[in-house]
Amino acid sequence: MLIKNMFKNDINRDINGVIKMNTSNEEILKQELEEYVVTRELRKHFDNFYDRYEKSLDVPTEKMGVWISGFFGSGKSHFLKMLSFLLSNKEVAGKKTLEYFQDKFDDPMMFAMIERCASVPTDTILFDIDSIGSIEKNKTVIMRIFAKVFYDYRGYYGDDLKVAKLEKQLDKFGKYDEFKSKFEEIHGASWNDSRDAFSFFEDDVVEALTSINVFSENAARNWFNGVETNELSIDQLTDEIKEYVFSKGKDFRLIFMIDEVGQYIGSDVNLMLNLQSVVQELGTKCRGRVWVMVTSQEDVDSIVKVIGNDFSKIIGRFDTRLSLRFLPSRMTLFGIHRMEMSKL
Repeated sequence: MLIKNMFKNDINRDINGVIKMNTSNEEILKQELEEYVVTRELRKHFDNFYDRYEKSLDVPTEKMGVWISGFFGSGKSHFLKMLSFLLSNKEVAGKKTLEYFQDKFDDPMMFAMIERCASVPTDTILFDIDSIGSIEKNKTVIMRIFAKVFYDYRGYYGDDLKVAKLEKQLDKFGKYDEFKSKFEEIHGASWNDSRDAFSFFEDDVVEALTSINVFSENAARNWFNGVETNELSIDQLTDEIKEYVFSKGKDFRLIFMIDEVGQYIGSDVNLMLNLQSVVQELGTKCRGRVWVMVTSQEDVDSIVKVIGNDFSKIIGRFDTRLSLRFLPSRMTLFGIHRMEMSKL
């Protein structure tokens, strides 16, 4: 018998060596879901997380943070991505995520818990924080990143708060789609393709705004030339997130899933304070309807110790802490689990 015939799948197939957070390629996603190995160690982490998360479905909580730590290669980013797909139960290649995981857990009660959590309407916002490269790294950058990904998720232009706020207001009036259609009719190109350079098209924007009977021409030009709407506070942002989540029904959940937060923050006190403030406000206002999950090479206690300030509030919010060692969750890269060694 040839060694290659001992494996379940073709060992010469293309395998992605790096897990990408935001890939939309269904073939890649299907392969990741099919070949993800839930080892005994990973099963403990899934159990730890779901035990706490499921309780929040019944009892409101301010402890809505999950800190996943592990050195490079430990599989923490992959683990975060799998949780994102499981919690939202996304459909990939014609199958729901739960279907891909039915045979990966040998504990029926645990899988029932995962199924229950997946049955709750949930959206996840998954991203690598280093990929948000267009935002200036100042003391409020963490809040600004939350704002960007939240507005992007809602279909607004998160790169420019002034534009995003206008789009949100038009949406509130039920006029956003009408505005986009009118702008394209006037300008000759879609609003989504043009809004990154909106400042070059003042007359077209003003005409579109006035034609939908929301702004007078004077008010539209005042908005266009104003700068006051560029500002946003943590209180305003978290109020907006709360308003959106609660408008989606009593069971809806929204989860921010952020890769490599620890590396991004480093030893910067201001960035840690900014993260603490955002998470604290979301916990207090949303009471478990919004969760924040992050990965880091260091655990939260280590980062706080290096920075040296009192960050007891953020430690309290990130009550669920999962420390991944070098786990064989990505043994698919070597085809090992195709020899039925998935229970290493």
